[in-house]
Amino acid sequence: MGIFDFLRSGRGSATSGTSAQVVDDKVFLLGLDVLYTEAMRRHERTELLACARGVASALHLPQAGTAGEVTVEGYYTQDAPLAEYFRLVRAFQHVDEARAREVEGLPEFERLFAVSSSPLYGVPQRNGKLLPVGRDPLSAALHRTAPNWHAVQLVSEAQSLALGSDDFSLVGLAAIHGDPVVLAALRESVVLYAEPGFIGLPVVDFAWRVSRALAERGARFVRTFNDLFAENLPAPIDSEAATYWRAYLKNRIEGRCVRLGSDGPRQLHYHWAVKHEADGGYALDEFWDQSVWTTERYRKSPYR
Repeated sequence: MGIFDFLRSGRGSATSGTSAQVVDDKVFLLGLDVLYTEAMRRHERTELLACARGVASALHLPQAGTAGEVTVEGYYTQDAPLAEYFRLVRAFQHVDEARAREVEGLPEFERLFAVSSSPLYGVPQRNGKLLPVGRDPLSAALHRTAPNWHAVQLVSEAQSLALGSDDFSLVGLAAIHGDPVVLAALRESVVLYAEPGFIGLPVVDFAWRVSRALAERGARFVRTFNDLFAENLPAPIDSEAATYWRAYLKNRIEGRCVRLGSDGPRQLHYHWAVKHEADGGYALDEFWDQSVWTTERYRKSPYR
């Protein structure tokens, strides 16, 4: 019998000369995590997957379990049945709650709803969807601190919320312990059932400050282009400020290079390019060269 077998047998003790293995908070939580996930995977591969398939069929979503657009997370990447179950449950979490009438009374749906609503994952949040997700102390901390997410603050906030409630979810237990490593590990184990944090886009006002003369000529350019190509570029007016701002953000000007002309007798080409300055700004780089420089070449040769 090896030393680890001996210790597991329970015959090792301090009095027999064998060091005692201490099960502290961290060991307990990480051990519970393994015991939970081993048991949970058995159910998800079998009974819960069968339930999910039944609900998908009733909702006429037979392809939801194989949809490639869903990123499978956590231990659900281990095999095909787990991945299928993950995709199906994710699909249900995005189905409108109004469709619940199509599956109400279906034992398979009731089972999935009971699992998703369990305090094992926090306080259930249905949010108008078919299946709820669990708001554990870390989820609540993400909501409270958004958009300023920082690990130290999140761990502290989650611990405070856990201690101030009767939450006994897996993540809640880790939050009480307060070790960020343990908290991360156990949250990964319940990623399918936990409510994720979300930072919405801030409300932004767009102010139109384009000079009148430029806007008028710009309007002529837009109209001419639209007529020539049957397109629908937006008019340069204040109500389209957001459209032009978003388009501006897509414009990568660094390294753009164009040949403006050539000197035939000397066989040289005159270029302008946009170069990046050390202070973070941009400047014009004008140069002559015996060969034609393109944007691609210029961007690959920052020390031209």
